[in-house]
Amino acid sequence: MKTLLSSTLSLLVVAISFTAEAASGPPPPSVNEPAGINLGSTSFYDGFTGPTGLSHLVYLRYDQASSFRDSNGHENKQFDNPKISVATLLNQFSYYSPQEIWKGAHLGWNLIVPIVSLDGDFGDAGPKLKDNGVGLGDIVAGPQMVFDPLVDEHGRPVLANRIALDVILPTGKYDKHRDLNQGSNFYSFNPYWASTWLPAPRWELSWRLYYLYNFKNRDPASSSIQVFEGGPVRDTQAGQAAWANFSASYEVIPNLSVGISGYYFKQLDEDQVNGQRLADSREKVLGIGPGLFWRISTAEGFWFNTYREVSAENRNQNDFSVQVRFAHAF
Repeated sequence: MKTLLSSTLSLLVVAISFTAEAASGPPPPSVNEPAGINLGSTSFYDGFTGPTGLSHLVYLRYDQASSFRDSNGHENKQFDNPKISVATLLNQFSYYSPQEIWKGAHLGWNLIVPIVSLDGDFGDAGPKLKDNGVGLGDIVAGPQMVFDPLVDEHGRPVLANRIALDVILPTGKYDKHRDLNQGSNFYSFNPYWASTWLPAPRWELSWRLYYLYNFKNRDPASSSIQVFEGGPVRDTQAGQAAWANFSASYEVIPNLSVGISGYYFKQLDEDQVNGQRLADSREKVLGIGPGLFWRISTAEGFWFNTYREVSAENRNQNDFSVQVRFAHAF
């Protein structure tokens, strides 16, 4: 069995895939991607950071999954009416200095603190996974560099960029005897580049490109006995990954834009157990859906996004996700 427990900045998703080995003996070890990855939590106008100084962003998200996919993308039938619901409240504090250090570049930092509620229901028959209730998720922190928007000959902003070097810290609630945890119990390096392009008045295209490197988990969690190649599981390491959040919108009335946003996640190499490769463990998923952005003022903004996932492999496939986000600059 491969179990993924990961979250966006406000999303925690749980992925399970069983192999034929699970039917004849102990399942393969579980390997967790970090709780703290951003799958679709950011969308429209993502390259813009707002006024200099301190900003506070609040995210509230709900996700529900009832379909679990194997390495071929086929639905796993071993669960009896599975349902996993995840609610996340996230507070983000972002700062960048008004002082320019080089050609429109400003230094800053991010701090992201999630609270996560997990509720797993696996019916009366078949395998069951234990969740860890409500608790603190893994904190994300790191420096960022914000660039002044590029403007055209009319003074209209046309391109905005930001680079961040985030680290996911193993601060979340973690029980080695539970399958579904808020925390990952290992460090991850998770840099990104966010950009927004305004090709014409009222039109917007945004993207955020991520890379993820995970360090070892030296105390893996599972509610069942885990063995690998006939011996005990000493450590695990989730594979490297890359993904993109993307969006496109049109300003239908002043300060209100509607559009579509999504994310595509792909694991680049296999997970490892005791330093050895775990075959057929790479994950991928595509999520997409409609949303809107309301520019309340120069210091405040509101986002609403919904997603449905397709083409999942080695993970759950969310039936739906709903998120609201509010930003306020002090």
